[in-house]
Amino acid sequence: MKVYVNGNISEEDKAVIPVFDRVFLYGDGIFETMRSYNGVIFRLSDHLDRLYSAMKSLKIRQSLSSKETEKAIYELLRVNGLKDASVRVTVSRGASKDRAFNISQNEAASLVITAIKFLPRPPGYYTKGIKADIARSRKNSRSLSTNFKVPSYLDSIIARNEAIPKGSFETIFLNEAEHVCEGSVSNIFMVNGNRLMTPSLDCGVLPGITRKAVLELAPYAALGIQEGKFTESELKDSDEVFVTNSLIEIIPVVNIDSRRIGNGSVGPVTRKMRSLYGRAVEKETAS
Repeated sequence: MKVYVNGNISEEDKAVIPVFDRVFLYGDGIFETMRSYNGVIFRLSDHLDRLYSAMKSLKIRQSLSSKETEKAIYELLRVNGLKDASVRVTVSRGASKDRAFNISQNEAASLVITAIKFLPRPPGYYTKGIKADIARSRKNSRSLSTNFKVPSYLDSIIARNEAIPKGSFETIFLNEAEHVCEGSVSNIFMVNGNRLMTPSLDCGVLPGITRKAVLELAPYAALGIQEGKFTESELKDSDEVFVTNSLIEIIPVVNIDSRRIGNGSVGPVTRKMRSLYGRAVEKETAS
């Protein structure tokens, strides 16, 4: 498999970054993960807008424009012969000259792009739903990193691996105020009647691209939208729950902490939102 590193496409075992790169030393960088359908990346402009907005906020100097990055992504898909793929764009602040926290001394950012064949989740995740658990640790809603996709995923890795032995696919974080926040790799939605509810961004939630798409599609399902602060009890008392991200799309959650959600099966609103999302993907990625 070929990868892109700072303007060059090479075999993955030949690609290198400096050992003093700050993404390796400090996790000082950002990334985007996106999905290609039949050779077209869904909502690529949204992903790149978020990436470049994050670079601006974090004062990361990237030499390539958004259009040039888009071109590099599609070139990598082409040389790898991929149509349905998982694509990751990682931006590091670059190699640290003195390994200090003074970012004004850093050179231009490094850009790494990878593309691998997309491997779908088991069909049962969508037809029967998944289990989730509440994480023991808490998210800090005031952390700057909650606004961006940063490489520092240690909290999520630990929490996810606490849930896996219990047969759970996802783990759900509360924040320091005990409000529902997000999953280890997903945004969370709750359904009550004809209301679609999701934690607001000030709960420490990543502004997910799929989250945004779901909120835009909700009116087509005749759903009211409520972004706010919700308790663990409100989450577990919901009629339906589902989680989202760009790779898994929309996956229903039917059990949290061994407690059944609704009637314990995939609900009609989740099915409707999955249908609407699928149609949006088809429309945008049709060749």
